[in-house]
Amino acid sequence: MTVEQAEAILLPTGIKVVFQHRFAGDRGTILRLDNYAMINIFDDGRYYIQGKNIEVLVATFGEIEEPWDPESSLGDMPNSVLPWFPPSDPNRRFDY
Repeated sequence: MTVEQAEAILLPTGIKVVFQHRFAGDRGTILRLDNYAMINIFDDGRYYIQGKNIEVLVATFGEIEEPWDPESSLGDMPNSVLPWFPPSDPNRRFDY
């Protein structure tokens, strides 16, 4: 899914994009809609709908492509996220 595809899917619904901006990590775009819903579109093609009044959006977008489900598809997460490693000595804060 791309931002352009999402905007084209939104046209027949009458729901408008109020604000569009990039994620803080620069990995995708958030479309904030006039019905207080949001569509998160990731650069790798995944999308996720959240907020209020999403029933029409889920049905309309689901006809084109199934949304990304963060609960069931942990294996599809971007591999550019580094794993967290605990510090070797948690009591030592600075190297002297």
